[in-house]
Amino acid sequence: MKKLKVVMVAVLAVILFAGCKKETQKEFTAELAEQNKMNAGEYSVALNNVAIKAKDTDAPTRASMEMAAKMISGTKISGDYLKDSKKEQLEMTIDFDLLGQKIPVEFFMDEKKQDVYMNTVILTEIMDIAKEFDAEIPIEAKDLERLEGKYIHITEKDMEESDVGDTTADSISGNLDTEIFSEYLDTLAPESFEKKEETIKRTFTKKDIRGFIKYVEENGNKDEKKTAKELEKNLGQLTKYEQTTTLNTKKNTQKTTLKLAAKNEDVTISADLTLNNQAKESKKKITLPKAAETVSVKELEEIFASAQEQSELVSEEDFNDLLDVIRSGQAQLTQSEIDQIKETYKPYLTDEQYKQLEEALEQSGQLSA
Repeated sequence: MKKLKVVMVAVLAVILFAGCKKETQKEFTAELAEQNKMNAGEYSVALNNVAIKAKDTDAPTRASMEMAAKMISGTKISGDYLKDSKKEQLEMTIDFDLLGQKIPVEFFMDEKKQDVYMNTVILTEIMDIAKEFDAEIPIEAKDLERLEGKYIHITEKDMEESDVGDTTADSISGNLDTEIFSEYLDTLAPESFEKKEETIKRTFTKKDIRGFIKYVEENGNKDEKKTAKELEKNLGQLTKYEQTTTLNTKKNTQKTTLKLAAKNEDVTISADLTLNNQAKESKKKITLPKAAETVSVKELEEIFASAQEQSELVSEEDFNDLLDVIRSGQAQLTQSEIDQIKETYKPYLTDEQYKQLEEALEQSGQLSA
């Protein structure tokens, strides 16, 4: 009889414990869904540590990789967001704190049309950082003046024609929504969720990602299955994945610590990140940039191409020095030499400069004769 009591107590304890864990699991899923319903929030991302290693590389290459990793480590990203689920629109501010420089980015997305809008301030900021490292860039601040106050309009076609291709469009569309992820969470072991006062946490691994992909392939719609396949293709490069997510059901906050490593051929990149999100409700409305406030990717390419051409031209000072030498008669030029000078300098002169060069050379040829 005593043994039977012990067994009954043990069974009861298991049932109560399992029931408690099951309830915790449901609370985690419910809180995740609740935060996702909220249309606004503030977030921050900290790249605590980044490492880049490569096999069979020379010392200079290894040094460059280590330096790049040190530069990226400590980078902080923060901002806020606003979303409109009915119109499928998103507005975000992204502030990069990189190498002591703050780079502000304003970002809009129209998910129905797969259109993205990004303010042009980022171009000026990146150019300034590049110059600090003595990088040779063909474009100057004056070349970007016409872009002030505008947004780069990136269409679905632009993304398809870029190297990123269809994968980016699928990723932006958010095909793997929280509803199917919530369904997957309900299939996980209840005891893997931990609760302490108003916080609930769980640690996800690469095994969980594989499980989620399998669940989507079996239960998702056409678009979700397509995105899951793309995710599975890149999963082989992921050598480490450990994500601990903690939800606060009272404050509607989410904190995630992430440790991951990926290997592509002989290069391995590892990173430790901390992500925080504070979800909230907002009455603010999203207003996408108007056509007059935008610049297309094609227009942007033309601006950069023009700046590149200008950077390759002979400066006005050097050109005047060349004319002075020719006009002074110091150089006795033959017709063959005159033709050679024309051919050499033509690609690097404006039409007006080339016309002046021809006149100077013609006079020089007459003097020589």
